[in-house]
This record gives sequence, C-alpha cells and structure tokens, in this order.
Amino acid sequence: MIDTTNRLRTLPPAFASELAEAAWNHGYRRSGGQADGWLYFASDINVPGEIGLAVADGGAAWFLTVSHPGVAAELDAPAAMPVPNGMRAAFGFAEQRALRDALHRAYVLATTLPTLPLHEFEAAVAGLSDTETDRITRVRIGQDHFRRALLRYWEGRCPLTGITEPALLRASHIVPWAECTTDAERLDVHNGLLLAAHWDAAFDAGLVTFDDDGAALFSPLLGDAARVALGVPPSLTLVDEHRAKLSWHRTRFGFETPQ
Repeated sequence: MIDTTNRLRTLPPAFASELAEAAWNHGYRRSGGQADGWLYFASDINVPGEIGLAVADGGAAWFLTVSHPGVAAELDAPAAMPVPNGMRAAFGFAEQRALRDALHRAYVLATTLPTLPLHEFEAAVAGLSDTETDRITRVRIGQDHFRRALLRYWEGRCPLTGITEPALLRASHIVPWAECTTDAERLDVHNGLLLAAHWDAAFDAGLVTFDDDGAALFSPLLGDAARVALGVPPSLTLVDEHRAKLSWHRTRFGFETPQ
C-alpha cells in the first residue's frame, strides 16, 4: 500500500501540463478542476466515471484515482491511500509510463463494464417493435454491441492464443444469449470471452471450459488431434463475475456436480 499523506500538497505547472496531456490522450478530455494536489477529469462523451491524476516527489511517484466502482475493482495496479473524497480507489506508480498504461486500461474498463454497453444497446433498439423481423434485428444489434464490448475489454486479443485478427476472433457467450434472463446479462462482458475461432467452437460445444483460476479444463470427449491443436494455453485472468458464469458452464457440460 502506497501512502500519499502529505505528498500531494501542490502540483507544479509543468507536471499539471503532463497530467492533462495524459488524460486527454486516454479519453478524459473534460476538466473537473484541481483539489488537494489532484487534477480531475471526465470523458467528454458518454463514458461514466471521473478520474484524478497526481504526482509527487518531483516525478518519482505518480497517482491515479477513479470513481467508477467496476474500474476500481478490476484495475490491476498497486493501491494507494488515502482515497480522495468521492472516489472509489487510488493507485500509485513509480513511472509515468505505468500511470499512462493504467489510465488506458481504466478508460477501456469504463467503456465496457456494466452498464454502458447495455445503455448503448437500449438506445439502438428503442424504435423497434415486437414483430418477428424486429426481434431478429434486436438480437443482431445486441450481439454486435456485445462483440464490440468484448473486443475492447480483452484489448482485441484472444487471451489463450494471442491472435489479434478480428476475423479470427469470436465473442463467446458463457451463458448463451437465448438462455440469459435479461438484456443486462446478455450485454455483460463478464458473461463472455474473446476467443480464437477454434477455441470458441470447443467452448460452445462444451468440450473445454475453465476453472476458477482460469486454467483450461478439457472434456474426455475431445479428440486427440483437437487436443493437440488447442495446445497448452495460459490461464485466463478472471474476476468473480466471470467465475460465477463459468461455474454455470462447467455444470451445464458435466465438468462439476451442481451443489
């Protein structure tokens, strides 16, 4: 835990300019003012949450604070205390580059975590009726929004293979679209994985799944040639919301006995 007490009293103009540039370059382009050594910013488009940036010790320590609860929970960075009033978490970095990387990830998370993709979907289908044609259109629009959200969340890369070609990537629902009970569940990025096409096919068929640590589990029904082709993937980086959905998937395909 990094202690910022008495370290953020003033913000030299040169550093203020650098922080403002970092915020601007990573999507936070509306100034929210300055307080207690922090510079605050928000997005100038429909991206929820506010961020604050600070620097201490002549540039030897850099800080980011966020108000979005999902970003606060998922951002993988060293925690800093105390957290400014009205914010949910703060993080500290030894280098400006690390701060900028975290700022990029914070923006990505803010654009993909519930409930922004749902709100964008609802706006896109607001004029549709309940005819069969419009129901099909609604599903297509929803799946397009879900894919775009997963591409952002996983940074356009299959976490198992490293493949980045969009044509070879699939937005894999964990609980299938038709079996979700709400649009919020259908559009939730935690109910999906961005997988290369062969991994998506195996996952959708229940031939592979993942444990709570993100390690791949293979069905005995998977043939030897397919097993070799899939290889030995790295473990997925998961949050609790992923784990809950993957527990459903393992139960659905007989990888574990329901409790």
